[in-house]
Amino acid sequence: MPLIASIVFYFISSIWAVGYVVRPNRFKTGLIRLFVYIGFAVHSGYLVYLCVKAGNIPVANIYQSIVFLVWCTVLVFIVVDFLYKFTAISAFLMPFATVFAISALFFVNNELVMPADLQKFWLISHIIPTFMGYASFSIAFVASIMYIIQQKQLRSKFSGSLLTGLPSLEGLDRLIWRTLTFGFPLITLGMVFGFMWVNSSNVLGVPWYTDHKVVLGIVSWLVYAAILHIRMIAAFHGAKIAILTICGFVLILFTFIGTFFLGVKHGFQKATDNVALENVQTDN
Repeated sequence: MPLIASIVFYFISSIWAVGYVVRPNRFKTGLIRLFVYIGFAVHSGYLVYLCVKAGNIPVANIYQSIVFLVWCTVLVFIVVDFLYKFTAISAFLMPFATVFAISALFFVNNELVMPADLQKFWLISHIIPTFMGYASFSIAFVASIMYIIQQKQLRSKFSGSLLTGLPSLEGLDRLIWRTLTFGFPLITLGMVFGFMWVNSSNVLGVPWYTDHKVVLGIVSWLVYAAILHIRMIAAFHGAKIAILTICGFVLILFTFIGTFFLGVKHGFQKATDNVALENVQTDN
């Protein structure tokens, strides 16, 4: 399976990236990028295959959704690495992406699928900006973890190898800010298109705003809006913003994964239930 091949290359890049953080002089960044690029190329080819097979963006089930989100995350990482040369972030992001990709394998034969009505939605206008926003927040998340680790080492005057491979606090703070300000407009755009659709089509029923995923999506948006507001108005920097960013991303993960299993229409349903619902609608 192509996804497994991608996971292998992502895993190798993770090991090499951790080695780079611990021993920068012994592990070169070129190999990290090489393994990431090869894994991403295989991943991209597989995603194209899923797109052609589905005839749309491949998010019809949990497996496809995770595969697509991991692809978005690695894409944003590649762009960030190209622009800012923060290769050390791969030591934290690539293990995360690898574990997340592995989790997709547990849902290959899962019966939960997207309701037929949701598959007719403007997936390009809603899913792409939302997933790219999530991917950007994942960069901010791992950068926040790196910031806290780096700060603790500096305060303890630790001069070990881990300190050598991490970026400066100032650099990490800028990266957190840039990825937050890039991701927030994207999830805002995704939410706006989502609200326009559900309000006009009534596919989530009335009242649609009580749907679990809608509620959690709004809460997540408010959390990140508050983080950006605090960062700009109150001029908070460093550990406080990093901790809030970590908490915000945990909420994002639950919004993305947890709502699949809440049994709501916006979430995924059993394939048998979905077929039965389509038959009832056809009969009517």
